[in-house]
Amino acid sequence: MTIILDPGHGLSNRQEGVFDPGAVSNGIREADIVMDWANDIRAFLQCFGHKVIRTRINNADPAPLNDRANIAHDYQADIMLSIHCNAANGKANGTETFYRGDKNRKLAEAINKSIVDSLGTKDRGVKLESASQHKRLAIMAFQPCFLVELGFIDNAEDRAKLLDPDLRVKACESLAQIITS
Repeated sequence: MTIILDPGHGLSNRQEGVFDPGAVSNGIREADIVMDWANDIRAFLQCFGHKVIRTRINNADPAPLNDRANIAHDYQADIMLSIHCNAANGKANGTETFYRGDKNRKLAEAINKSIVDSLGTKDRGVKLESASQHKRLAIMAFQPCFLVELGFIDNAEDRAKLLDPDLRVKACESLAQIITS
């Protein structure tokens, strides 16, 4: 399989030459968390023999949002996973996964469950792309694509889980197995 991993945000995400950190809480940036997650998922996928392309490889790698789905098209990917962290008021918590189209619901549920089970986060469920804050997600111009909100960066419990390297490795291995089965 060819899998595209999209660690959200980063350099030139919305504006050329400007770094988009995503949500920030207690000095921790979403862009950094999701890069660590993408790298760990990549390692497992490659161990399983799959080709993995990241939309950005580090925080200095420019990755305009509108180019990310095109990367998946260019590589004729089998699946794309966009990785993010949520933020709200510090009281919200949990993991949720967005998808497009009924045919992708079952895999979205498996992806979400693997993260919830690995991290011990609240299950906020799976939702159609139209239920997101943007109603239509540019990243989902490629299909099948799943946008995972791992947890809430501004919730102390979720943030601790997102930053725990042992929990991350456990979740990433589970995710790699789910998206390639």
